[in-house]
Amino acid sequence: MNYGLYFHIPFCIKKCKYCDFLSFDSSTIPLNDKKSYFDALSKEWENKSALLSDDDIVDTIYIGGGTPSVVDAGYIQNIIMMIKNSTIIDDDSEITIEINPGTVTLDKLKSYFSIGINRLSIGVQSTQNRLLKSLGRIHNVLDCENTIKLARKAGFRNINCDLIFGIPQIEGEAGQTLAEFKEDIMRVLNWGVTHLSAYSIIVEEGTTLCDLFKQKKAFEISEDVERKMYYSMSDLLNKYNLFRYEISNYSKPNDQSKHNLRYWNCLPYIGLGLGAASYYPTHNINSEYIRESNTRDFHDYLNLRYQGEKEVISLNEQMKEFMMLGFRCVNGPDRVSFNKRFNIDYIEVFKNELNLLESKGLITIENSAKLTKKGFDFANEVFREFV
Repeated sequence: MNYGLYFHIPFCIKKCKYCDFLSFDSSTIPLNDKKSYFDALSKEWENKSALLSDDDIVDTIYIGGGTPSVVDAGYIQNIIMMIKNSTIIDDDSEITIEINPGTVTLDKLKSYFSIGINRLSIGVQSTQNRLLKSLGRIHNVLDCENTIKLARKAGFRNINCDLIFGIPQIEGEAGQTLAEFKEDIMRVLNWGVTHLSAYSIIVEEGTTLCDLFKQKKAFEISEDVERKMYYSMSDLLNKYNLFRYEISNYSKPNDQSKHNLRYWNCLPYIGLGLGAASYYPTHNINSEYIRESNTRDFHDYLNLRYQGEKEVISLNEQMKEFMMLGFRCVNGPDRVSFNKRFNIDYIEVFKNELNLLESKGLITIENSAKLTKKGFDFANEVFREFV
């Protein structure tokens, strides 16, 4: 069986106003605690690598955060080496690290590439300096462009950029305009990215941005403008040979994120680090899967008390999750894979739900079921049928 691995590095230079990820301002963490974190990460791998049999293969590795590129490159190299020393990594494996502009040098990028990392995910978010400042980002547009140039020079070809749209008015700074978002897309395309992830900003409880909304210091842009941003993406990206393959993701042919497709196709993965999640089979007669998450308490993790919640996912729940997550993809849930895994056709299992969604014009059912254009607009309504 093939597995994916996720390693969470929770350190950042500073916390962005909109961020609700499990991360910390690096300057608040003592150097010894950072070292202890990576020691704990190694210990966790020693334990969890036992979940893999001698026949299992790792074909995707994702190092995320936080901002993994803020730590010394030696820590990242050690992660890759400890995996290579204890399990089989597929020759065509995808190994991704998240980086932010302004946190890498050419030498650091070369060290990533030399150890086998072959994909970068860069947190650009915007190419408008005024919006980057209002979001609390540490970089500017020149940093973004230079980071991609350095990545190319280091040998990287497969490069993703994250963009945010629908950026609100924050503390007197005007909100994002349609023209600015189109300019963002054209800039990253001209920089030569092979993958683009574009997300509508979400105001999460507990973030600085949420507090600003409560204090009437932040205000949403119009829904009409945000919708136009959303609809403008495909036309612009398609002209540059990047095509949508998932609700928020576009890529050149063969450059889809294999690791993220693993999540959407309900394939096994093992998460390591603070708050990381895992999903893997029990290999028992009932074909149950385990979902577990690590502790979110930093000091518990340093003291090797890393296990958080754990639950058994029944066969029926697995089938529902397969459908719900599969509908995130342009091609819909993979009918052949469903049949192979569950020994039944999902058209038969979910006949009533699928017929209802088709009658509403949210999906089409031909060789397989997939979202219509209307379905992408109301995807949450589709997902709810399988909760």
